[in-house]
Amino acid sequence: MLAALEANAILRIATAAVFTALLWLLFLQLARGQGRLLFAALAAGLLALFAVWPLAQLLAFVPLLGLLGWAAWRRARAAGYQPAVARIEGGGVKRGLTPPEAAVLLGRPINITLTLLLFELLRKGILRQTHGEPFTVEVEEAFRTHGLALTVQQRGERRRLAAQAINAALHAFEEPFLEIIETHPGVPVRQLDLGVAVQPLVRYVAGRAGGYSLDETRTYYDLIIDRAPKEARSDGKLTFDRERIFNRNLGWVLLGADFVSVLDQPDYSYVPQWLRKQPVHLGGHTFARWVQAVYTELDGIVDEGDVKLDLGDESDAVTAALLSDIRRTTFYG
Repeated sequence: MLAALEANAILRIATAAVFTALLWLLFLQLARGQGRLLFAALAAGLLALFAVWPLAQLLAFVPLLGLLGWAAWRRARAAGYQPAVARIEGGGVKRGLTPPEAAVLLGRPINITLTLLLFELLRKGILRQTHGEPFTVEVEEAFRTHGLALTVQQRGERRRLAAQAINAALHAFEEPFLEIIETHPGVPVRQLDLGVAVQPLVRYVAGRAGGYSLDETRTYYDLIIDRAPKEARSDGKLTFDRERIFNRNLGWVLLGADFVSVLDQPDYSYVPQWLRKQPVHLGGHTFARWVQAVYTELDGIVDEGDVKLDLGDESDAVTAALLSDIRRTTFYG
């Protein structure tokens, strides 16, 4: 091929033109069109080199194609979490979100959000924890619907009635998780395919937050998270009613950066209600330390595609923004 290139001037010119076009494409991807004089100088220098050394003309394609492949891979990674241009319309703060809903709104990593969601279901008595290592849960008897020849709507109605009977609220976004857990009894959470329920959860939260200011609402819930551990203190000292306060604020406390030091005190270590009623072995950890282990255990439980909008998928700006933020914090730190 080298001999043919040296003997055929037209082939050399055509090859040089293809190389220059590919180099321009790489330049556009990496430099976004800035520094055109530098590109012109580089291209001219390479073309001069090719004129006197035909072998260099062939060898130069190897790093060029490699760089083009790297640039395409880099662009694909970045495209998934570009912020939406129009995030939300309207103003004001959306109040009344639960901790897992707020975690979605704040763009927390999905392993943390799913842990809080399952903890909420445990707290409400809809799930029961069966193992600590690995973290395993099952649906409480009153909320089981499989094997009863019920339609999807009838299963949902049965669960809602069971929730009313224990004065608990069962949210629409929680039902897909119950379906998955009931379908796979005894399977550790980390082995469940919870990814299929993530986008419905995000869309539910986006629907609730629609029409409000996303930035103002996030600031509001950041303040709640910051205030949650402080409610257990009075004049700088822990109150005697801290267990009741932690019961109420557990999800918010777990969204804080230093929840271990909040829940583990020299004279006290918090244990949630569901573990006080039905203790399970946590591997010798305090509850707070065990939560840290669960966060790590569930890291990677959801595939990146589960929090990525498909091309052509019609979605409102809030849903797109939330999915983008969750994907960025979960998979790219």
